[in-house]
Amino acid sequence: MRTFVLAVAVLSVSTLGANQKQKKPPDVTMLEAKARRGEGKILVDGRVRITAQKQIHGLVIVFDLLSPENGVMASEKALVDEDFIEPGQERSYHAETPDPVRAVRYRIRAFDNAERELRAENTGPFPVE
Repeated sequence: MRTFVLAVAVLSVSTLGANQKQKKPPDVTMLEAKARRGEGKILVDGRVRITAQKQIHGLVIVFDLLSPENGVMASEKALVDEDFIEPGQERSYHAETPDPVRAVRYRIRAFDNAERELRAENTGPFPVE
């Protein structure tokens, strides 16, 4: 009886582990992100690292400016790099957009040159200062 119970327990644990999907690692990790207001604009600066397993062809960062109710008020694209970027490399980005006065936070999304959305880590939301 003990052997039977032990066998059932081992089988249950191994089946449970096989059914769980492994979470894919991010393609891009946001290292720094800062937004500030100035002269009727929002200026966004930051730094990203490519954490994908393979090179990425181009990198576009999209900033979604959020209202206090978390609604998207505006989105702005920033071309970070048009060329191939190798895993482990870092890039800086700078963008500016007209200031939607009610925007208090922003979140970040990342795409490659083919407009394929990349898995991103540490995407916010971040405050607009």
